[in-house]
Amino acid sequence: MTKVIPWLVLSIVFFVAGSINNAHSTSGASADQEEQHDTDESATMDNAMSMHGSTSTGHDWNEDDIRVLRRLWIGSLPDTPPGNSNAVAENPDAVELGQRIFFDKRFSVNGQVACASCHKPEHYFTDGLQVARGIGTTTRNAPTVVGASYNVWFFHDGRADSLWSQALGPLENPLEHGGTRSKYARIVYSDKTLRRLYEKLFGAMPDLSDNSRFPSDAAPVSGNRAAISAWKTMEPADREAVTQVFVNIGKAIEAYERKLNPGPSKFDRYVEAAINKDKAKMKSLYSDEELAGLRVFMSKGNCMMCHHGPLFTDYGFHNTATPPRTVKSYDFGRYKGVNKLKKSKFNCLGEYNDAKEKNCDELKYLVTHREETYGAFKTPSLRNVSKTAPYMHAGQYKTLTDVLKHYADPPSTKVGMSDLLPVELDDNDLAQLEAFLHTLDSPINADPELLSPYVP
Repeated sequence: MTKVIPWLVLSIVFFVAGSINNAHSTSGASADQEEQHDTDESATMDNAMSMHGSTSTGHDWNEDDIRVLRRLWIGSLPDTPPGNSNAVAENPDAVELGQRIFFDKRFSVNGQVACASCHKPEHYFTDGLQVARGIGTTTRNAPTVVGASYNVWFFHDGRADSLWSQALGPLENPLEHGGTRSKYARIVYSDKTLRRLYEKLFGAMPDLSDNSRFPSDAAPVSGNRAAISAWKTMEPADREAVTQVFVNIGKAIEAYERKLNPGPSKFDRYVEAAINKDKAKMKSLYSDEELAGLRVFMSKGNCMMCHHGPLFTDYGFHNTATPPRTVKSYDFGRYKGVNKLKKSKFNCLGEYNDAKEKNCDELKYLVTHREETYGAFKTPSLRNVSKTAPYMHAGQYKTLTDVLKHYADPPSTKVGMSDLLPVELDDNDLAQLEAFLHTLDSPINADPELLSPYVP
């Protein structure tokens, strides 16, 4: 039998832990993003408390219940936040350039890996593997990019603070694409179509045909001695020219990925019916098990302490006592991610941020050494969660059933301080909760032409 923890104590622990983690969660965010996140965070305790004290049953929802449901409804999702650090974020030509690059395997050291190799449209832009595989095998699970434009932090550990800077990481990671920025710049330069789009967006490219000035494989990539050596032979101005092309590649990829968002699910249609007090439609949409699961989610499951708002995430970082992928390795998550972010030339404070006024206060004052960041990872969205197995930052759990059992009776953490405490959920509760989570499935809200390689 799972140990019973008083609900209020558990909620306060979750709320405080979430607030600590989220207090440093809006680096480089737009005003719209910060307002949305602040609203979600301030509603966390209110959401959970209102449902715990609810006297409604079945398909009867009181006004407080409806207010909570409305917050989870995709109809409450604001427009895609402006990409302030990316001047071409909304440019259709950038979307086309980004789409072309996203599916292009030439953008890898061996011509066999594209962004779409790990972010497959048919797998909700994940790959279905425990950990991502590119040139080699990584140590992290590939998250979906659907809805990523609403994030403030990127990667499981938040080591990037813009969607475009996140896109740059895998391109030069030796285990993912494994290439170099000079190689990628030359691909764009030598491809008539890519170059035309690039120059329409960013102006004339440098003359990359001179191999003595622009080596074919050069970059400041850790572990690639040949690339580093070639990089050091280049003049500073030439290095900067190549890096600028590299950055612009990332900004084009962001423009494309911003067009990929979750669509309305059965849950959203149910909420619409609840708002309209259409009980007949509610009953036709939700089975008894799904309805019971929704109530578990909003009450004794305490799921909403981290999974709230229309994307079912608090955008924060939490240590959930997830066991390491292997007994010999420990992943410190956010603790190391924060330090990598602070050192990155591509962060909000860097010269490649296109914003006229850099709103980077959260990045400036990020605390880099806090115990609660040890082993903490970003809260994922639960929309289409049934399509993104396996789960957790390193794919430790194969099924949703495994994940729910973990949260019902969490183990002790191997790294840092766990945010979790046990809750009283029996097998029936867990089955109902899983049934509810399946109702968050939906089609991708994007032009169908964006879900495959670009076709003229």
